[in-house]
Amino acid sequence: MARTDLGPIGAHSYRVGELIAYLRDLIARDTVLSDVWVTGEMVDVTRSAAGHWYFTLRDGSARIGAVIFRSAARRQSLPLAEGHQALVHGAIDIYDQRSVYQLVADVVLPGETGRMRAQFEALRARLDKEGLFAPERKRPLPPFPRRVGVVTSQVGAAIHDMLRVWERRFPLLEVVLAPTPVQGDEALQGVVVALDRLNAYSRDRERIDVIVLARGGGSPEELAVFNEEAVARAIFGSPIPVVSAIGHEVDWTIADLVADLRCPTPSAAAEMVVPDVGELRRQLGHASDRMRLALRRRLGDFRTVVATGQTMLARRSPMVRLQTDRTRTDELAGRALRALGMRLSSARAEVETGRLRLVALNPEAILGRGYAICAREDDGTVLTDSAQVDRGDRLTIRLARGHLLGEVLTADGTASLGQT
Repeated sequence: MARTDLGPIGAHSYRVGELIAYLRDLIARDTVLSDVWVTGEMVDVTRSAAGHWYFTLRDGSARIGAVIFRSAARRQSLPLAEGHQALVHGAIDIYDQRSVYQLVADVVLPGETGRMRAQFEALRARLDKEGLFAPERKRPLPPFPRRVGVVTSQVGAAIHDMLRVWERRFPLLEVVLAPTPVQGDEALQGVVVALDRLNAYSRDRERIDVIVLARGGGSPEELAVFNEEAVARAIFGSPIPVVSAIGHEVDWTIADLVADLRCPTPSAAAEMVVPDVGELRRQLGHASDRMRLALRRRLGDFRTVVATGQTMLARRSPMVRLQTDRTRTDELAGRALRALGMRLSSARAEVETGRLRLVALNPEAILGRGYAICAREDDGTVLTDSAQVDRGDRLTIRLARGHLLGEVLTADGTASLGQT
């Protein structure tokens, strides 16, 4: 920051603008004044033509001026009205022209509700930073719980509403109630102890599958116990999944953010944690029908496979092969017999032809017509020429019937034959 050199006046000498800038820098570096919540009554509320709102926060005789600029005012849901108790968040700053400090606001909440909301936001931010709301740590609920633990008032409407839902949807369910006040001075300790008791019951006696933390609707003050850090940490530390069902659908608490599942109402939570037995019966019926249809189809496929196999086995059966071979053998035998018959007939015809030819060429037939066969007696040579014999040769003469023995008397072309 620029300093004025005033010589002997002293080291802490400033012009007015320099001093204001110095004060503004001090305030800006102060962690409290730069992030502060202030409670008071709103008075002297005015709106400038530029859209900025100016008002004063009053607490008895103490007053502080405040401004909420147009950009922050557009996000403001609470109407800024004279006489309202308000919880205002902002930072302290100095207004140069009048050299006065003022609260530059960015959030205005209504009175006690605003204080509670501020506490809620502060706790939410701190627990969120620690990872208590992390989605990856949310545990799934069991699809078919056998036993459900309930943390709620035993005289409230919440437990009766849930019991009616469970009786209708899943009558086999066993409910373990850990009763506790859900509002008032005893509620905080009661809720924490009830959660611990159900976890101990599950650990030492019979397993509890899910815990429902429930309460009916109420004002923010009546639901305040579920915005307590102790309750949040008890839910976070529970080995059993926790379902929150607090207030109505528009109500959100720290317990809702930590729980494994948030439901808008206790009745809705009762429906979410158990299946509908009627719907299960319908699903089982549909599944049974689909299974029977699939079984029929599989059986049909198997029958087709078996029939195909039987056909293939029948085709490849040795008996079928033998029968085929027998048929083939019978056919070949018939063909052989027919071929043999034809061959025999042809042979007979050839033999008959040969016989007839032999008959036609038989020398005996020639002899029957008066011819004779002459042969030399000594060597059996058949004579065809008279030059083949000499005078005195003995001849055998074969006639059609009988033989003659003769002697050659002459051996020329007019040879005469003598008989003996």
